[in-house]
Formats: sequence, C-alpha cells, structure tokens
Amino acid sequence: MIVVTIILAAAVSSFANSTKSQDMAPQATLLAKASIQDGHVLLEHMGGDTIDKRDIRIEIESGYPSASGSVDTDNVTFSPHINFLNPGDEAKVNFTSSTSGDYITFGGSEISQKVELGEPFGITVIDTNSGQTIYYKEITLLP
Repeated sequence: MIVVTIILAAAVSSFANSTKSQDMAPQATLLAKASIQDGHVLLEHMGGDTIDKRDIRIEIESGYPSASGSVDTDNVTFSPHINFLNPGDEAKVNFTSSTSGDYITFGGSEISQKVELGEPFGITVIDTNSGQTIYYKEITLLP
C-alpha cells in the first residue's frame, strides 16, 4: 500500500511539474476610431494594464471576402511614451489616404489593405507573448 502511494505521489508530482502555465495577455480597455482627415486610427487606452509596443501585433481585417494583415510597428506611434501605452495614453496606426479621399491603405511588409470611406473594418491588438487578443473592434472609416 505504501509503495502504491509513493508511485501515485511521484506520478502526480511529475505531471504537475511538466505542465506549462500559459502567459496571460495584458487586460486593457481601448477605444478606436478612424477618419481619413486624421490620417490614422486612434486607439485610446481607457484603463487596465500597460501595453508594451514591442509585445504586440496589430492586424487590420477588411473586404469581402475578408482579408487581413499585420501593420508594421514603424506605422504605429505611442504617445506620450514611445514604447508603452498606459491608461490615458494614445496610439496612432498610420495609413495612406488616396488623393481622391475616398479610401485609405494600410501598408507594410505583411499588409496592403485597402479600406473605403464608410466601410467597416476590424482592428485587432494581439499580445505576441501569449498569442491572445487584447482588443478587437469593428470600426467604420469616417471622412
């Protein structure tokens, strides 16, 4: 009986030590809006954890059928801190406006996404450490 107990205890201990705990993504409330006139998608950090620019990926999804891609971090600016987004801070995801002013393009090495005026599109902020979504919102491109 003692031998069985020792074997069970060893098995449970071995299993418990072999399980890897999953990293948790920062928890944050953001507010997103986009207008051609502003030249960027504005993400306002309304509350929650600090977001490190080096640990996120921002994806844009639009069109029918839907297509998505990641924005280059060079096209994202955090303010007032360069690498951290705290409650009360802002991030701007820059895009290029058409000369006619009726669509925008998110460009980069992984994306060339066109969004037309009045068209809804999705923006997702993903924690690269955990692979979990920090924020998703479908917004409409305003003039």
